[in-house]
Amino acid sequence: MKILCLHGVGSSGAILEKQMSNLQRELDPSFDLVFVDGPFESERGPGVSKYESGPYFSHTQGYSPADISQAVQYLEDIFEDQGPFDGIFGFSQGSALTLSYLYQQQTAGNPVAIKFACLFSSAMPLSPDASLGETIISKLRAAEYDVTDQSENNSKDLTSEEQEFVQILQRTVLAATTHHPEFPWPDLDVYAHGELDSIPRIMYPAVLVQQIKIPTVHSWGRSDFEYLIRMAELSRSLCDESMSRTVLHSGVHDLPKKQTEIKAVLRMIDWAIAQA
Repeated sequence: MKILCLHGVGSSGAILEKQMSNLQRELDPSFDLVFVDGPFESERGPGVSKYESGPYFSHTQGYSPADISQAVQYLEDIFEDQGPFDGIFGFSQGSALTLSYLYQQQTAGNPVAIKFACLFSSAMPLSPDASLGETIISKLRAAEYDVTDQSENNSKDLTSEEQEFVQILQRTVLAATTHHPEFPWPDLDVYAHGELDSIPRIMYPAVLVQQIKIPTVHSWGRSDFEYLIRMAELSRSLCDESMSRTVLHSGVHDLPKKQTEIKAVLRMIDWAIAQA
C-alpha cells in the first residue's frame, strides 16, 4: 500500500514524517509512506517549531487560481514520476491541495490517481478554476462591498448566496488574518481592487457542481483555532457524506497523538480502503 504524504505550508516532507511518527508506528508494515517536499522554498510556516530546521517548502507560490493550477500540475507530475499511489495522507495545505486535485480530476471526467485520502487539519480548499464563484465575486466588487466589514448594516442588501460567501470568508480567512497576521493569504484588499483572476476561489458546496466521491477520512483537533476548525469542516463538506468519515482528536493543528485517537484514525483508514 503506497501512500503519498503531503506536508503543510512552510514545512517539509521530513518535518511531516516526524509529525506522523506515532501514526506510522501503528500502521500495517505493508504501508509504504512516501514523503515529498513542495516545489517552492518558503519561510517557516505558522505552527512549525523554531527547533525544526529548514529548508521549508510550500506547495503553492500563492492562492490565485493560476497558483492552485500550478500546484495541481506538480502533484500530477509526482504521480507520474513516483507513482502509482494507493492513497494520500495530507496535512493542512497538503490536505487542501488533495481536495483541489480530486475535484478537478473528477469534474473533468479524468481517472483519479488514488483510491482514498486521509486529510488532517485541512486548510482552506481552493480551486484552480477562475470561473468558480465569479458571478458572486463580481457582484460584490461592483457594489464596492467591503468583505472586512462585519456589521449587520453592511450585509443587509446582500442576496443569500452573497451572504453565504461573505460569511465563509469572514469566519475563516478574515478571522485568521485578524488574529494571526502571519497567516499565509493575500491582502483581503484583493477582493475589492485586485485583478479578478488573482482572487482565490474558495471551494464550498453551493458553488460546486458535485461532491468528491472517493473515500475520505478527515481529522482535526478540537482545541485548534476556531477559524482552522471551520476550514477543516468546510473541507469535509466538499465530500460525499456516505463516503466520508471524521475523527476529532484532543489536540490543536496537528496529527492525533493519543493512542486511542490514533487507533480511531486507523479504523477509519481501514474503512476507506475497504470502500475503495
